Amino acid sequence: MAIRFDEIDIPLAWQQALDHLCAHPGVIMVLGALDTGKSTLTQVALHALQQAGRTVAWVDCDVGQSDLGPPTTIAMAIIQPSTNLEKELPPDAMRFVGSTSPSGHLLPTVVGTHRMVQLARQRGVEAIVINTTGMVHGGPARALNLHLMDLIQPDEILALQAQSEIEHLLRPVEQPGRGRIHRLSPSAKVRSRSREARRQIRQQRFGAYFQGAPSRVLDASRLSWQNIFLGSGERLSSEQVADVSTALDVKVEYGERCSDGLYLVVQGRFRGNNLYVLEEVFSVGRVYVIPSSDFENRLVGLSDAANDLLALGLLEQIDWANQTLHVLTPLSEQSLKRVKTIQVGSIRLDRTGVEYPSNRDDN
Repeated sequence: MAIRFDEIDIPLAWQQALDHLCAHPGVIMVLGALDTGKSTLTQVALHALQQAGRTVAWVDCDVGQSDLGPPTTIAMAIIQPSTNLEKELPPDAMRFVGSTSPSGHLLPTVVGTHRMVQLARQRGVEAIVINTTGMVHGGPARALNLHLMDLIQPDEILALQAQSEIEHLLRPVEQPGRGRIHRLSPSAKVRSRSREARRQIRQQRFGAYFQGAPSRVLDASRLSWQNIFLGSGERLSSEQVADVSTALDVKVEYGERCSDGLYLVVQGRFRGNNLYVLEEVFSVGRVYVIPSSDFENRLVGLSDAANDLLALGLLEQIDWANQTLHVLTPLSEQSLKRVKTIQVGSIRLDRTGVEYPSNRDDN
């Protein structure tokens, strides 16, 4: 989100908090619900620290309405003295969460945020400003934010609330030896965004990210997979695949036997017949059947050996027999050799950024 700092009316309480941050830099976490001005406060804090001559990093873990990296990612950027914060910045590092909501993805969100903070610390910055997700209500939100604060141990917490709507997140950490809490009111100029407006913003960012991206071919046999069964078990032989296809009366394209079950990728619809036979034949407790169409236009993260994200990709086609992937991605041909892990996301979308319908919550 590019903003004009000369057009921002900074409330007095905000300015007092900013003055404190500039005098006492450290790890700063911005907390607040949707439409409270978290992104604006984050940008203002970055600008204030930069103007004060502090070396600073920005970590954006708002996977639904990210300002730094593309949606579904947690990103980090080092703010140099010459960095123009009024323009959109490229991230220096990213982690893949794979969803536009942290709900159901708490561990990747917490681990990814910690990793970005860790990388920022390795760069020797004086201050790190973390813009968190707007998920603040409900049990998963408590778990996410409290464990994130416990892991990262922020020195300062900028808490945006009109009255007391995030006190349930603040009081458990308001203890001696923990970070200082600055309770701040949202700016009166904050504009609310509807769910549809948020969806359109995500579509625009996804569309811009994949615009002009070529299709790349990856050798799946040399890659590790995450968030899916692929590569975690023993691949079925062509004879076994043929036998399973006959037993189930469906075209089986691929299969793996793992200690926790038999995984099958099938073509078309499957009625669920005769699975008990396979449980006995392969001595597994459960058979999992996945339609091959579930992989079409699936968002994936192309990550390196450290699981740091190199680029997003869209699965166009999987050649199961030859173990090759056709992936739409802006990653250069030269950088493909750095890809060691395919992280499978929870959403599907086309190259223009339009998301396929799902049952997840928007953020």
